[in-house]
Amino acid sequence: MGPLRLLKSTLTLLLLASACKQPAAAVTPEKEILSHEAKQGKGRAEAKRGSEEGKAEEKADEPPQKYTVPFAWETSKAEPLALTRAFLKESFEDNKTYMEHGPRFFSAFADAELPRATVVTCSDSRVQPQAWDETSENDDYTVRNFGNTLTGDEGSIEYGVEHLNTPLLLIVGHTGCGAVKAASSDTSKLSKSMQARLKNLHVPRPGAGKNDNQVWAEGVIANVHHQVGLALRKYGKRVQGGALTVVGAVFDFRNDLGQGPGKFMIVDVNGNGEPERMEAFMAAINDGPQLKSGKKHAKDGLAPEDAVHSLERVKGIITREVAAASNDSASPSTHVD
Repeated sequence: MGPLRLLKSTLTLLLLASACKQPAAAVTPEKEILSHEAKQGKGRAEAKRGSEEGKAEEKADEPPQKYTVPFAWETSKAEPLALTRAFLKESFEDNKTYMEHGPRFFSAFADAELPRATVVTCSDSRVQPQAWDETSENDDYTVRNFGNTLTGDEGSIEYGVEHLNTPLLLIVGHTGCGAVKAASSDTSKLSKSMQARLKNLHVPRPGAGKNDNQVWAEGVIANVHHQVGLALRKYGKRVQGGALTVVGAVFDFRNDLGQGPGKFMIVDVNGNGEPERMEAFMAAINDGPQLKSGKKHAKDGLAPEDAVHSLERVKGIITREVAAASNDSASPSTHVD
């Protein structure tokens, strides 16, 4: 071996020895496997998050779910589709008649909402504003719910009272109210949403010796008084300043109060329910002096007892059974021995 080749071999050996003395940069096979699995897991998690986010975005962008438009003929008029079709058909016919009022009628309220009353009443389909306001367009700002309660619809009521500045807050209950009956019974089997709504009603416990209709009617009136009380707590300053009057009323289409089916009666004015105060209020409404019971106001005005539920006159609550019994006793006997 020549000197040059010997020198090259020596340098090569020295370089190899130096490389062996350097710290190992490579990881062990086990660590390499774990590192690889961790990267894969991280990648899968990121992919899963990305997939979920993508699905969420796709779901948000999805159009609302649609179903087939029903048009098949029914076999019975009592079927849901038949009832729906009949209602809508009559709605279009009634609307066509309503449009005959003409442009002048609608132009009176087309550009401005100017109601005189914020009305809180029950959603019951038997209770309609025509019972107390035949021309309710732009006159009744109406909030309807299950049991004619203030709690749960505060925003809507505030809009009428404070934004539209209606001088009257009218709370209308009605006889035969399903909400009142439900609130006085076991509500545990009802849905949570209905239970929450019924908590807003105030129905006293029934007294002894009273029939079901009497208890029911008392509950309706008690709930109206309670709602008036809640309104006074919230809008007391407006009432005290004369900008608002809170009136509680009952629409009696069952004649449970014995003053005729369909009667609309005032039971509370700003927290007052005494017969004398109610009659004085009615006299003021009719722009005339207070008159004795039985006398009419001049110019065909209403006598106070015509629109006020006088607790003194009916001795508390008159139910249909009591009213029928009194009518029978007053009528001539037709019995033949």
